[in-house]
Amino acid sequence: GLDTYSGNYIHSKEYSTPEFYRGQHVLVVGARASGVDIILDLCENGVRADISHRKPEPCQGLPEEIIQFSEPVLFEGNEVYFEGDSQGYKFDTTIFATGYGTNLDFIHSECLIDTEVLPRPLYKFFINPRFPSLAILNQCYLAAPFILSEYQALYFRDIITGRVKLKSQKHLLNEAQKLLRRHPGQHLKYQYSLSLDQFGLYRELAEECGLPLQYQNNMNALYGLYDAVVNERDSDPSTYRNKKWEFDRENIRYHPTDDMPQK
Repeated sequence: GLDTYSGNYIHSKEYSTPEFYRGQHVLVVGARASGVDIILDLCENGVRADISHRKPEPCQGLPEEIIQFSEPVLFEGNEVYFEGDSQGYKFDTTIFATGYGTNLDFIHSECLIDTEVLPRPLYKFFINPRFPSLAILNQCYLAAPFILSEYQALYFRDIITGRVKLKSQKHLLNEAQKLLRRHPGQHLKYQYSLSLDQFGLYRELAEECGLPLQYQNNMNALYGLYDAVVNERDSDPSTYRNKKWEFDRENIRYHPTDDMPQK
């Protein structure tokens, strides 16, 4: 908890410019895209910064001067304690790049949706299986939000108008429960993580409501680009944003070419 912590702390959404942190020692908690982008921005602008994450291996491509701590377990006084380390470390500011919570307290208990951690159960990640006239869109993790929301909205429209005929409530519930076991051993909040699975979901939603897939001609290319950029980011997060990408039609894959000019 942060109740006894006297250091400064913010969420990554409040981060704007590295100049504010010059002369400070900053801890970034979280090593997904936002956390890595922030710590690189800090370091490139002369701010002393370290990172904390729960990944089993060190993040690739970060500057050597960055210390990579395990996940924090205690914030007390002006010190932070990390898993497996009894020593406390002092930081001037802690930036939490740990994602966003979903506040769905407005959903009445009679809707029979558990809103703690993530809304569940949900058929196809967004339909209430007990009351399919209730949809909660865009709750997936690691997905293109605008594309996902578009197909979910179109599919839900066709449920409301009767163009899509759903199966029995028992079937919907069974399918919804399966989605909560997609990633065994991982925290509940990651069960709706899609990544490359998102493209199959778009096809599924489009096909079931008879829609032409807006990105059909380029879906394989889009899949490949997403996969290639993720791999490039994982291997070298400091340069992946500056890459130009070319589509190899013969092998149906993307590959990076020369770096783009720095803006």
